[in-house]
Amino acid sequence: MRILIAGPAKAGNVWTKCMIANCYQLRPLDGAEIPDGAKLDDLKRWLDAGRFPDQTIFHQHFPYSLALVTLVEAVPAHLVTVVRDPYDAFVSSYFAIQSGAGRAHAGPRRTDAILNKPLDSPEVYAYLQTGGFRQHLVRAHDYIQSGRSTILRYENLHRDPVAELTRLTEVIGPVAEERLTRSIDACSADNMRKAGGQTAGHVRTAKVGDSRERLTEHHLAIFRELHADLIREMGYQVR
Repeated sequence: MRILIAGPAKAGNVWTKCMIANCYQLRPLDGAEIPDGAKLDDLKRWLDAGRFPDQTIFHQHFPYSLALVTLVEAVPAHLVTVVRDPYDAFVSSYFAIQSGAGRAHAGPRRTDAILNKPLDSPEVYAYLQTGGFRQHLVRAHDYIQSGRSTILRYENLHRDPVAELTRLTEVIGPVAEERLTRSIDACSADNMRKAGGQTAGHVRTAKVGDSRERLTEHHLAIFRELHADLIREMGYQVR
């Protein structure tokens, strides 16, 4: 069994990977073991080199394409996508940028404009207003609309993780509820923080609704103006 979690960042990918890996006793691939980037050519070269062994799982933020699905199915591997409330995902992305996530391996980025800027600063408003976050929404939207990936929702994983993971296992392969429960417990936010290293760095608040406490009316107005179409089609409420 091989599983690729593909889709947008800051959607709970590391947490979900942990739970799925525990469910199926898969080895997570990380760091230098996974494709260098999120381009289709990166994945193709990596697969051609035989670097996706059986009984492993990894995540990367590949945009959706039919060519991607074709490559993954030919392995064969299962494709999974985690989606999250766009407002919460934006807040999580903002704090990841402030922490310098990924800076050691990247040149100049558009997000540099909001580095070390308050969430309610003119720079952050301008970043949103000029479409700085839209690609994140497009990536999630495209996977949902494709029908070619098993979609998990971050909010459902918090609300009823057993039910949400059961939906996944009905597609990939049955797992006893007892094992699901053990996997969920093993991958709690506290346990992931205790694990230290890169895994701990992906866990901040690990909760639903953080954006309701942090975003201003100005943020929400920009989301309504620019992203209402995608938010609705993703199955979330426009605020």
